[in-house]
Amino acid sequence: MAYGKFATYEEVATKFKIKLAELSFLQEREIIIKEDIFNFIRENLELRRNYVNEYAICESIIFPILSVVSKHNNLPLWSHMRFDVSEEDGLSGIPDYIIAPASDIGTTFEKPVICVSEAKKDNFNEGWAQALAEMIAAQRFNQDEQTEIFGIVTTGNFWQFGKLRQNILTMEIISYSAMENIKKLFNILNWLFYEAGNNIRKIQNKA
Repeated sequence: MAYGKFATYEEVATKFKIKLAELSFLQEREIIIKEDIFNFIRENLELRRNYVNEYAICESIIFPILSVVSKHNNLPLWSHMRFDVSEEDGLSGIPDYIIAPASDIGTTFEKPVICVSEAKKDNFNEGWAQALAEMIAAQRFNQDEQTEIFGIVTTGNFWQFGKLRQNILTMEIISYSAMENIKKLFNILNWLFYEAGNNIRKIQNKA
């Protein structure tokens, strides 16, 4: 069973005994985006209805947004890399995006995996089923339940966020629209990636 086999995040929560909570936890950290990049993303957002599948949305909208913020925070962004932790428990497969440090050879990531992102054309429940399973896999991979793992599910336009610590998944109560306020979304992602970087260093310092 792979990440994508889970139908709802409630199914994942029940299987792995995860408690669900809702809270407004996101903050903003200002980031300056070059005008040409900003305009490129805006144009792709306006054309988003032309993208017929999740892969097209990933490549045209989501990856450019995440890439800008990850580079700003000096965090490696891994796209569609295999992440197998436990096939028996359904914790295997290919997340859309992972934030994690590079290994010494540089061709793959190593622990800690601190953020996972899933792209979905229109089904957030299915997206969170996969994202939560990947967040649980990250906890096991890191061998650390105390440090927060961040999760993102997005359609390209609408973005939802959550964080997992111990056995509690906290969902941000607000969904953010890139079309309505792309600057705010960038600032939120910049804060989240800044926190992710801090969490990576915390785990590395424990080792």
